[in-house]
Amino acid sequence: MFQHHGQDQGISAYVLYPPMKTCVNPDCIAVQRATPLKKDEPCCVVIFTQAFSVRCAWSVHLKCRSCNVNYHHNYAVHGASRQYYSGVPKYIQVGEHQFVERKLAMHWIDLMRIPVSATNCARLYNKAQARCENVTGEWQFNTTITTEEVWDAFTILALLDDHQRQNTSLCVPHGNSQSARYTAAMRACNERIFTEEGQDELPHACYGCMRLFSMPDGTTHYTEVVVTDGITVGRPCCAVPHCKNALASTRNRFCSADPSHRQLKTICAVDRCDQPVSCRSQGDKLRKTCSNPLHMKMEDAKAVLSRSGKSKTQRMKTAKLNDALAASSHDHPEDDLPVEDFDEWYEHDESTGNASVALSMGVVNPSLTQNESCHVLEACPSKDDVLKLKAIFFWKRTNNEQLFVRPCGIISGRGTMYHHEAVSNVLILFEKTFSLPQARKPQHLIYDSNCNALREVESRKMKFFEGIGICVDAFHHTTKHKASDQFCQERCIMKAYPELLDEDGKYYFNSSIAEQTNVWFGGFHNMCCEMTPVKYDFFLDEVILRRNRATVINLHRQGKQPHHPRLST
Repeated sequence: MFQHHGQDQGISAYVLYPPMKTCVNPDCIAVQRATPLKKDEPCCVVIFTQAFSVRCAWSVHLKCRSCNVNYHHNYAVHGASRQYYSGVPKYIQVGEHQFVERKLAMHWIDLMRIPVSATNCARLYNKAQARCENVTGEWQFNTTITTEEVWDAFTILALLDDHQRQNTSLCVPHGNSQSARYTAAMRACNERIFTEEGQDELPHACYGCMRLFSMPDGTTHYTEVVVTDGITVGRPCCAVPHCKNALASTRNRFCSADPSHRQLKTICAVDRCDQPVSCRSQGDKLRKTCSNPLHMKMEDAKAVLSRSGKSKTQRMKTAKLNDALAASSHDHPEDDLPVEDFDEWYEHDESTGNASVALSMGVVNPSLTQNESCHVLEACPSKDDVLKLKAIFFWKRTNNEQLFVRPCGIISGRGTMYHHEAVSNVLILFEKTFSLPQARKPQHLIYDSNCNALREVESRKMKFFEGIGICVDAFHHTTKHKASDQFCQERCIMKAYPELLDEDGKYYFNSSIAEQTNVWFGGFHNMCCEMTPVKYDFFLDEVILRRNRATVINLHRQGKQPHHPRLST
């Protein structure tokens, strides 16, 4: 009735009020008097619901006359600060006049965990809404959800949920743009996970990843296993190798934090050319190359390729090739280097003077010189050799994400590898993750390159790994590692540890769980490929958190008794 006949009269079935009727500011004199909030400011809004499509509504703000605190439905505004109320509201404000129902926001988070992108979440909702009866009439605000509003719903709901678990309140700037408003809050959440607490399930244990066994002397012991592996999921980073500084914008090639890196944007992007960049003929806009005609043709060729849509397809092929190379290069770990999808190689046809992008892909070893590394491009043997040049017209991408997964499927931690998946970096990340206050050091670490990791541990005498069994997973040990490698066959085989075998001599734990988890995690490659570092870390940690929650529910159903053991003091 309200939807069909009340709109013309300014009446709506949905009216959103603040959850309090009196001022709660402890510094306000109205608190002692319990003076009701009487100054109201109604405004028209739209609510995106899960079951009833889009609904027009009113949102009423109540303002305290004494302290000028403005109470909204989700938060209170005091000066330049926006303080959210405790808990998670039924309707989440994602724009000045847009609200999203909590059930719908949770549905979008579940879709993203599959993974479905925010863009597709918005498209699905708008298509479903088009089949519903439109009762919003000539409401003054747009009734279609946008990708940005889906992301805001994800971010706000995740932050509110996090602060509810921490028993704190979310506070963000009120005056910033919507895109930058929650950056500081997300960064604080990321830093807490990386440096203080880790994932919520870091102290997890269950009968799927921990085993109790009896020793010959009759005593009972336990063993826990963690499996690790890398997957090609990355974000933009500075084009200078090994630089971990964040880019000011994804439009930049180099970071701004290091002056020497920032200065590189004024130098020609072609490798080994140190000439200053030139101006375009149309105006004062600078090119990324010098005035050399060949270098300018290389830049133009890259621009044409980017506009054609082939660049995204090339990135997807590169990601798959990186994973394939990582799975097949364990006999030669020194060759386990990434395919650089933004180190562009170009072919120069001297007969015509044209430059074209060489789409052949290979492993680029940064330690080689330009002449030595030309062999990575597979040239057709039936054609004459052509001159190949390298350039960097865009930012680089972080190489991969390293996951630490328990055999039951719980993800204990995650870390970003900037350049390549070196065993030394994996060991450092493992030590950092399992040195956090809530963590317990497992008795076994399983990794497909553990024969090299064990050599690294012994050569560097890393005390943290004393007492930890370092084995290669069963599949890679059988199919990818040389039988002639005596060190690997004797020191890194799971069968050397009786606690990893069952009564029939078969493997007790699933040592391939990391690669199985990577099948799911790799789906986020395209979703994350242009995210900022803060949003990238926040998003991935949130989907891991949600996946772990679902995994714990399944472990309860299977009778594996998931729990957090007390740490011995």
